[in-house]
Amino acid sequence: MKLIRFLGAAGEVTGSGYLLTTDNGDTYLVDLGMFQGNPESEDLNFAPLDFDVSSLKAVFLTHAHIDHCGRLPLLFKQGYQGSVYATKPTQDIAHISLLDSAKIAKLEHPQLDVYDKDDVQAVFENTEVVGYGEEFEVGSLKVIYRDAGHILGSASIVISEGDERIVFSGDLGNTPQDLIKPTEYIERASTVVMESTYGDSVHPQEDTDAVLLSEINEVEKTNGVLLIPAFSVERTQELLHIIGHLKSRGVVEAQTPVYVDSPMAIKITEVFKKYPNMYNSELANDEHPFEFEGLKFTKRAYESKAIHEYSGAKVVIAGSGMMSGGRIIHHLHNYLSLPSTRLLIVGYQAEGTLGREIEGGAEYVEVKGENIPVRATITRIHSMSSHADQPRLLHWLKEIDGVKQVFIVHGEEDARAVLTEKIKEQIELSDIVLPLMNEVHEVV
Repeated sequence: MKLIRFLGAAGEVTGSGYLLTTDNGDTYLVDLGMFQGNPESEDLNFAPLDFDVSSLKAVFLTHAHIDHCGRLPLLFKQGYQGSVYATKPTQDIAHISLLDSAKIAKLEHPQLDVYDKDDVQAVFENTEVVGYGEEFEVGSLKVIYRDAGHILGSASIVISEGDERIVFSGDLGNTPQDLIKPTEYIERASTVVMESTYGDSVHPQEDTDAVLLSEINEVEKTNGVLLIPAFSVERTQELLHIIGHLKSRGVVEAQTPVYVDSPMAIKITEVFKKYPNMYNSELANDEHPFEFEGLKFTKRAYESKAIHEYSGAKVVIAGSGMMSGGRIIHHLHNYLSLPSTRLLIVGYQAEGTLGREIEGGAEYVEVKGENIPVRATITRIHSMSSHADQPRLLHWLKEIDGVKQVFIVHGEEDARAVLTEKIKEQIELSDIVLPLMNEVHEVV
């Protein structure tokens, strides 16, 4: 391996994509995700891919979050005919996520020819399923997937050519997590491409169950609404798991309705039920981890609108996690201005998103074209992040023998800079690169 080009997540958190060129000139792609956040970043999603898609030998996908897989259909739209390698849960979840993405693109950008369901189907049909720890060969490469412990099916990818070995961390998990197995460590690599989402911070020690219990109990007292904008993958299922335990303990009223108001999250929950072998030891003991009294799945638009007609206390879990679209917008428009509303933020809020504005303390925000006062009580849980924090990132890197070079990606500039200094101090590595968009670097 000799060159790597950074197609995204270089100076920002979204748009992951890395083009790897081997010694014999073959090219391989690791991830190709959508950009999210400010309009300038999102415009990049509609630009034609500026590399030779037809010459790609293979695509390796770390996991099914849209900022890692969201532009894969463009490959097939532009002529790619090869394989996408992924775990089985990643294949299933990505199929759902990409169909949703194609639908949203058609609704929000009808004038643009982005991609359609046929392009998504091509991704699904050309996916080669791989298991954790099973080495396989593609061209001159040997490849092995390790469990990243981030979301169901997520992987770190180790790629070897001769004596050279490069590892792409993907997104590393906030181990240990409620649902899935712990992050696996990598034995050795000379080059590491690693994420840095929380490279400048340490997740606080929080009792997540206690915070969620308090929030639900508060709206039960006032007949208010608890809004939880949540990612469809992992976060929604984790919330259901916790709320189910709170109800079984009798500390949350059985009749308090909990609405999962996201068609995609409902489908993803069904995917989770297919893979109990990938649950962690605690969850594996739960016979029905995502079911309880009062749980309501609202698949259709009219069911979503009917939530507003229920006047009692209620919990609404809705997409999107960064409040940048989806059904949560409808509920923010209805409830954000009410003092009886509580808004619980349980995930990362990227720069330029509505979620970041609200999290930052904005007194007014624009929702559906209206300037809405923020009178709801805003609470933030940091410990539910599915991303590793700084100590976990450093520990993961320390476990790898033989590292000579590190590329820090998938993080905002402050996070990358702080993590770089910590690596220099604690691991004594000096060849640390903070690549920028479309830069090409040599691989040692």
